[in-house]
Amino acid sequence: MKILNIYASLNGQTEKVAREIEKACIENGCMVATINVRESVQDQMQAVDLLKSDITFIGSGVYTWLPVKQMLKWIEIQLASARNNGLILPGSPRIPGKFACVYSTYAGPHTGEAEAIPAIKYMGQLFDHLGITIAGEWAIPGAFIPEKMQAMNTSGRLGNIEGRPNAHDLKMVREQTLGLIKSLEAGVKAIKIMGTNA
Repeated sequence: MKILNIYASLNGQTEKVAREIEKACIENGCMVATINVRESVQDQMQAVDLLKSDITFIGSGVYTWLPVKQMLKWIEIQLASARNNGLILPGSPRIPGKFACVYSTYAGPHTGEAEAIPAIKYMGQLFDHLGITIAGEWAIPGAFIPEKMQAMNTSGRLGNIEGRPNAHDLKMVREQTLGLIKSLEAGVKAIKIMGTNA
C-alpha cells in the first residue's frame, strides 16, 4: 500500500507521532512518504497529488483549536489545486480505495479533548471534500514544551500530561496504525485488482 504521512509540529510532539506512524507503515511493508510541512518555505509549498496514496495520515499540534499556521497554509494550497483541477464536486462522491486518518496532539488545559476536535475536523475536511473517506480521527495528548506554559501540564483538565506523548501513547499510535492498515488493506487490493481487470 502507498501511504502519505503529512504532519506539522512546532515543538516536536506531533513529530513523535508522525515518526511512529512511519515506522508502523514500514513494518507492515507499505511504501511511505513522510512530509513535514513546517520544513517547506511558505512561498515554496506545492500541491501534492492526494489521490496517489491509498491512505494519508495527516497531523498537527493544536493552537487555539486549529492546526499550526503552516498546516493551514498547506491545506489552503491543496484545496486551491483541487478546485483548479476540478476535483471538488457537489456531494463529494466517495473515491473507492482512498482513505485518510486525521490526528492532533493537544494539551487541552481548559476543555480537554474538545480543544483538539476542531483541528481534527478542519484538516479532515480537505479529504472529505475530495471524496476520500476519513477512516480514523485520533486525539493524542501532548505536553506543553515552552517553559512559560509548563504549569498547565499538571493543572489542566487532562490531569498530569508531563512527558506525553509517552511510550504508552506511541505504542497505541503504532497499534492503531497497524490496525487501520490491516482493516483497509484487503479492500484496497480488491479495488486495484478490479481496476486492472476493467
